[in-house]
Amino acid sequence: MMLDLLQATALLLALCLLQGVNARLHKPGSVAATLGAGLIYGLACVAGMMMPIALAPGVIVDPRSVVLSLAALFGGPLTGAIAATVAGAYRLALGGNGLTTGLVTIVAAVLLGLAYRRGVAHGWVRRAPLSLFAFGVLTHFISLLLIAQVPGQSLSRMFDTLGLPYLLIMGVGTALLGLLLLDLEERLATQRALMASEARLRAITAAVPDLLFVVDEDGRFVEVITRQDELLAAPPSALVGRRAQEVLPAPQAELVHQVLGEALASGERCSVRYALDTPAGHRDFQAWVQAMDAPFDGRRAAVMLVQDITQNVASEAEVRMLAYYDPLTELPNRRLLTERLERAIVDNARSGEHGALMFIDLDDFKNINDLLGHHSGDQLLRETGQRLQATVRESDTVARFGGDEFVILLAHLAEAEAEALAAACHVADKLLERLGTPYRLAGLDRVCTASIGLVLFNGHDHTADELMQRADLSMYEAKRSGKNTASVFDPQMRAELATRLQLEAELRSALGAGAFAIHLQPQVDACGRLIGAEALLRWERAGHGMTPPGVFIPIAERAGLMPDLGREAMALACRELARWSGLPGARDLVLAVNISAAQIYQPGFVEEVIALLARTGAPAERLKLELTESLLLTDVERAIEAMARLREMGIRFSIDDFGTGYSSLSYLQRLPLDELKIDRAFVRNLPDNANSLAIVRTIMALAEALHIRVVAEGVETAGQHACLLNNGCDAFQGFLFARPEPVATFEARLAATSRAVTAQ
Repeated sequence: MMLDLLQATALLLALCLLQGVNARLHKPGSVAATLGAGLIYGLACVAGMMMPIALAPGVIVDPRSVVLSLAALFGGPLTGAIAATVAGAYRLALGGNGLTTGLVTIVAAVLLGLAYRRGVAHGWVRRAPLSLFAFGVLTHFISLLLIAQVPGQSLSRMFDTLGLPYLLIMGVGTALLGLLLLDLEERLATQRALMASEARLRAITAAVPDLLFVVDEDGRFVEVITRQDELLAAPPSALVGRRAQEVLPAPQAELVHQVLGEALASGERCSVRYALDTPAGHRDFQAWVQAMDAPFDGRRAAVMLVQDITQNVASEAEVRMLAYYDPLTELPNRRLLTERLERAIVDNARSGEHGALMFIDLDDFKNINDLLGHHSGDQLLRETGQRLQATVRESDTVARFGGDEFVILLAHLAEAEAEALAAACHVADKLLERLGTPYRLAGLDRVCTASIGLVLFNGHDHTADELMQRADLSMYEAKRSGKNTASVFDPQMRAELATRLQLEAELRSALGAGAFAIHLQPQVDACGRLIGAEALLRWERAGHGMTPPGVFIPIAERAGLMPDLGREAMALACRELARWSGLPGARDLVLAVNISAAQIYQPGFVEEVIALLARTGAPAERLKLELTESLLLTDVERAIEAMARLREMGIRFSIDDFGTGYSSLSYLQRLPLDELKIDRAFVRNLPDNANSLAIVRTIMALAEALHIRVVAEGVETAGQHACLLNNGCDAFQGFLFARPEPVATFEARLAATSRAVTAQ
């Protein structure tokens, strides 16, 4: 019998091995794992029943209770049910007197195992050796009680036959199998945890952007993990076991050694950037180094995570380029120039040297840009920047402020002010000479000179903004002096700036406050008869009287107030034109008013004019709008569209100062024009200047071909008048006939003319 019991124990060990194989082959908790475990436990029961301990015919004992109870304990209800089904089917096939008891024993073992499992889940019992042994004794004691119910058997006989050895051996077998299964479960759980950990590590490693190294305290690479070997200085096999100094260039190796030492000494994460030539090309890297908590092969070590940041560095450079450099010329912009100027102020204060700041504005750049197009204008600006850089020192800064404005910073000139000024003026002269050389644009040589404003600085007497303002003032003084020259800042310029700012403030306050009026300059025909007038805006400046347009128009242009001034002039002219309908001799007169480029290209301009005419009652057919040629060049198509809409209402159009711009004949024939005004610059030189006379004759011929009337303005002498008459001009405006005069004076002229006509 003892041999039979030992065979049963061996069977239990074999069961454990088979369950281990099953657990490794299938995912825990899966249907396959559960089914496999149930079959293994069931077949183990069958094998046990094939090697039974026979008590009487049909009455046998075997290790099935051990197997089934542990199947339910470790596998759960489904595993226990499958095992019980297999075992029950075989026991049913065996038959005998103990069939019913055998089947009940099978069910009881599973139920006991499930009860134990529930107790473990709730923490009432543990799957410890002693608990498992007691569970085995209890299970088999109940089995003996059930077997004793078989007819012809008694409990006393059972104990005499099997007795205590049976219970002890089965208790030990249960504990042994339970411990083996528990160990198997724990080892499988540990294995799965390790596999999961390895999977996470592989995923983390795969997610590492570029390179991962383990480096010991001597800078020796002990492990290399990467998916991009081309980013390494050498293949991984050539790196492992070698120090950074052996595989990296000296500067990079020193950086690695330095950051490694910092990380090992502080225990904190440290970082460093470096560049390296690799098989993938020149690359920029960011490295993070973190000391490891435990030694690696007995030595202190650190993990180094390295990322390829080449694209980031390029993006940073691009962002810096956009932030600090002009995209067209690639010169420093206002922001970078301001930073360098502030630094130069500090440096010069320390060294005692003087520096200079130059503002450079290209003369008549707009005309070239409008005539040849923006492509040629951009080419001119780029070449200007190149010429400026070629003229100054490498240590000097050439910046573009936008448009056609450039600034040059000469940081260190001389300690003596006179010497520094002489050096700065010498540079300015060279710049004027260099910039005055013709540019090759659109296949033609074009000259575009410059005006330069210059200011010296030394120490902290003035801020960067103040210096730029002074250089700007000096540049405008150079413009007023005739262009293509340089002007050095004078304190008087600051007083002029204050005056200009005061005028601008007063001008803003005057808009819409009734401070403006129009003066009218008569226009006459060949016989001297009044045919109309031009409305000229005047400002009744508080405390200063009537202020001529030559004073406030330039200020308005710089301050962006021209649209507002244009509205004032247009409103006053329309109100006056409406009054003419009730004045004798004025019903056929045409009133001309100038409009600015800022007006005609402003959204809603046409609607604004239409509304003004409706509000004042002025007749549209007697209103004439005068435009300059340069205005039309900005956006000819938009100008034509606006003019055509107003022309449909009857409004007339005139080109003012004709001959001084860059008119295209194709544009002229498309524009809805009624009149050309010969500029006073040509009239002034008549009749003695042959060139002026030729231009006048050309304009007359052009107007005749286009069926356009011509008005000569600026006629001041009888000789000019006679010359113009002889060349076909029949409309005039100028001091020879009348100066601009107040509305009341003009209306008095109208009344006198009307009386004279009536008297005749």
